[in-house]
Amino acid sequence: MNFLFCFSMYISKRALRKHFNPNEYPQETYLLCELQWGRSERYWQHWARNYEYDYHVEDYFLQEIFEPRSYNICDMTWYLSWSPCESCCGIIQDFLREQRNVNIDIRVARLYYAECPRNRQALRQLNSLQGVNSLASISPDYTDCWDTFIQEGVNYRFSPRSFESAIERNRLQLQDILQVSTL
Repeated sequence: MNFLFCFSMYISKRALRKHFNPNEYPQETYLLCELQWGRSERYWQHWARNYEYDYHVEDYFLQEIFEPRSYNICDMTWYLSWSPCESCCGIIQDFLREQRNVNIDIRVARLYYAECPRNRQALRQLNSLQGVNSLASISPDYTDCWDTFIQEGVNYRFSPRSFESAIERNRLQLQDILQVSTL
């Protein structure tokens, strides 16, 4: 199992730019998470990545990092560098059925094997599940990610303007996937 175990909430500026650029196709999947319990003013941030295919980062996060609390609502925002695969969609659905007090807003930078019918169906099922606030977001809010997950004081020019055409292409492709066929 090859995971980068991270006890910091910050990732490198180079990792954010490389792994969330929808024009790039890195092997790893990054998951950036903002988590809030109840009405707390405090957000908890964490990130993880995987670079082996035997244990995906979504499963790792839900199994090893997330600590359930049955007494309070939990709102999570996930910024994923790749959309969940068929298997991970199922894992997320099972998790949300067990943890009814958890809501997840999933935002993705690019689509994982978007032409695979099983992945397309799994994304539709995940999107329709109560507890998934939004899967229809392509590309995380780069400015928010930069402000949240990069340590303050880091000087590095970053503008997602060069990503705009790829973001729009991916957004339209995800919108097409999530539309339920009436046939």
